[in-house]
Amino acid sequence: MPTLDVLVRTLGDDLAPVVPAQPPPREVTGVHVSELTDPTPYLSGGELLLTTGMGLTGQTAQAHAYAARLADHGTAGLGFGLGPVHTAVPQSLVEACAAAKLPLLVVPAPTPFLTVARTYWSLQAAADQEKLAVALGAHRDLVRAAAGPDPVPAVVRTLAGALEGWAARLGTSGEVLEVWPRERRDSAHRVAAEVARLRVAGPHASATFPLDGEEVVLHPLAGRGRLSGFMTTGSSRPMRGADRQLVLTACALLALQSEQQRRGTAAARASRACVARLVLTGYVDAARSLAAELGLPALPPRVRAVGLAGPTGSPDEVLDALEPVAAHEHRPLLAVAEPDELWALTAPADAPAVLEAARRAPEDGGVVRILLSPETDLTELHRTMPVLRRTLATLPAGAVRDLGADGSRSLTTAPSLEPLLSYRRADLVPSVAAYLRHRGQWERAAADLGVHRNTLRYRIATATQLLGADLDDPDVASRLWLTLRTNGLA
Repeated sequence: MPTLDVLVRTLGDDLAPVVPAQPPPREVTGVHVSELTDPTPYLSGGELLLTTGMGLTGQTAQAHAYAARLADHGTAGLGFGLGPVHTAVPQSLVEACAAAKLPLLVVPAPTPFLTVARTYWSLQAAADQEKLAVALGAHRDLVRAAAGPDPVPAVVRTLAGALEGWAARLGTSGEVLEVWPRERRDSAHRVAAEVARLRVAGPHASATFPLDGEEVVLHPLAGRGRLSGFMTTGSSRPMRGADRQLVLTACALLALQSEQQRRGTAAARASRACVARLVLTGYVDAARSLAAELGLPALPPRVRAVGLAGPTGSPDEVLDALEPVAAHEHRPLLAVAEPDELWALTAPADAPAVLEAARRAPEDGGVVRILLSPETDLTELHRTMPVLRRTLATLPAGAVRDLGADGSRSLTTAPSLEPLLSYRRADLVPSVAAYLRHRGQWERAAADLGVHRNTLRYRIATATQLLGADLDDPDVASRLWLTLRTNGLA
């Protein structure tokens, strides 16, 4: 916006200062012509008012009242045109403008007021063109930064420089992911308190608030209705319209980058989910083959399963919290998300960190029950899954249970049914089922089968030998019974 001193220098002899001798660098919002003794109802403030003094009588009281009204209204300056009414500026007006600190300038005859107005608007157009060029350059720099190899830090640095302040990229929970300049990390951390309010307001809400004398703006990064984080900026100078447009551009670029990253992540997660599903259903060899074809690291020989149940919200948001901590030996997290529960397989070394991340994940009341299984052989995990699912389903709301830490033996691996199913005699499976159903009572189990109790004793002894397990062990018996029920054999 042109200033009064620039306008005087540009017009030269067509606009000369009277008081003060050097016009101040006040911004001029427009040029207005009026002969009213009180033109303030038609002024918004910041204008250069041009007049021939037709309504001025030269009286001192009138001149002081006139100058005071204009100064109080925020008029940038008064241009007095000579010729039609006055051949010189009245001394009373000079003194009044000096007293009111209202810049007084003279437009000599025969310079028309239109020359002043045209010059002002030419300067305004040039200033607007310069602002547009600067804004386009800043937007272009942001796009280049977003297209680079490390887009998030580049966009944050570029935005901070353009705003002459600081900028930070925050996660969905307000954690500081990137900030520039680095020394403003503390300011970015303090903004995190506002994130909770914006999360409640929705993915399109933004906030502006003061912080240590700076104007701070907090914008969400959202795509397809999904929140991927926040962008916050702070500057000691007031936020202008062009600045806000620049912030919105940066937000759009970062949201697009997050969406593109999420698409790539979704494809990788879908592939890993196939591997996890094969493991959970007992096809471990097939899971290993698929993992090798996908270029994944070799599956660990022993794992722990993390189950999350209840209104888990978006599985992607839960996995976003779990995956960064499950990086032992660069193995990505294998997880299967279903409508009301999510199961993730993790190396035993990563299990405590994954469990802690699962605790923090339900910040919106999402995950209400969490279960961590004991360490088990990868090939045996599928046998415990029915029991794990039932255990998870029976946990009270908000419960977090680590079966490896509480010494629980309730999930002892059940013996495989394969030896019984492949045995040449087909009566072993129903005999074992009857024996378990009647809790080892020979007479009742034999009667149920319609055989002599010694016949049943022989069958159970054979089954015990084939299974390599003691059917009188309560843990083995309960697990084997559930396995038979799961497979429809009891």
